[in-house]
Amino acid sequence: MATVQSRQTKKEENPPTRSIGKSLVLTILTLLLLVVMFISGQLVRKEYSFHPISGTSMNPTLTEKDMVLVKKRDPIQRYDVIAFSVKGEEGKFVKRVIGMPGDTMFIRNDRMVLNIGEHGDFETTYTFQLSPAVAEEFQELTKIPKGLYFTTGDHIDVSKDSRTFGFVYKKEVEGTVQMHLPSLIRKQAVSE
Repeated sequence: MATVQSRQTKKEENPPTRSIGKSLVLTILTLLLLVVMFISGQLVRKEYSFHPISGTSMNPTLTEKDMVLVKKRDPIQRYDVIAFSVKGEEGKFVKRVIGMPGDTMFIRNDRMVLNIGEHGDFETTYTFQLSPAVAEEFQELTKIPKGLYFTTGDHIDVSKDSRTFGFVYKKEVEGTVQMHLPSLIRKQAVSE
């Protein structure tokens, strides 16, 4: 009986050592995982941001309370949806790029005719009614200057955009909208 008891005593002595070793390994792995998650989060925040949509100016593409994922430092192309700020205005704007640097244009009676065709032939044009202040600011221009963009909302009748506040400066652009999560899907996901 003494041998059985001494074996049991030895078995009881070993488990705490193994248990401490396993706990230490698990703690180290957990800390490493947290560090990796933190660094990944920082990298994602450096490259991307999320913004909620408020208002109806981008209907039907984006609607009230949709969330958009914005990729920072992405090259801007015509018809991209971009997020930007405007000096003197509160919050972020999300609008579509219509006019690019170098596009030819002219102003007549507070209306801007924007040529997006090639070779300056005015075969492909947009016409926009501008606010009097913006029309005056654009009056002498024949081209959209370098580093500036002309934007509009998709629901143009209610949108506050370049027709009201003028060109968007490249330095004010946060990035391009890569995807959006419609508010209807988010509501369903929350309720499930």
